[in-house]
Amino acid sequence: MLGALYPRLDPSRIRSVRFSRRSWRRGLDPDEVYGFLDRMADEVELLCRDVRVARDDADRVKNALRNWQTRNARAVDNRWRGDRR
Repeated sequence: MLGALYPRLDPSRIRSVRFSRRSWRRGLDPDEVYGFLDRMADEVELLCRDVRVARDDADRVKNALRNWQTRNARAVDNRWRGDRR
């Protein structure tokens, strides 16, 4: 599992990555690399926010369903007993 090998990526971790420069051979353009990492961090940040919103929405729906089931279970139970409330 990837999570066991590496810490989870988050925007701050991506932005903090630094690449070493090697003077003895040509490397990547640091501005290009850091520009890409900033874009990647922005995307991950949006995805994290979307996941957080989706989880909050799912929790709200689950709670609403539980409440609805509780109310309707009581109503069904009362009908079986002959109560009319």
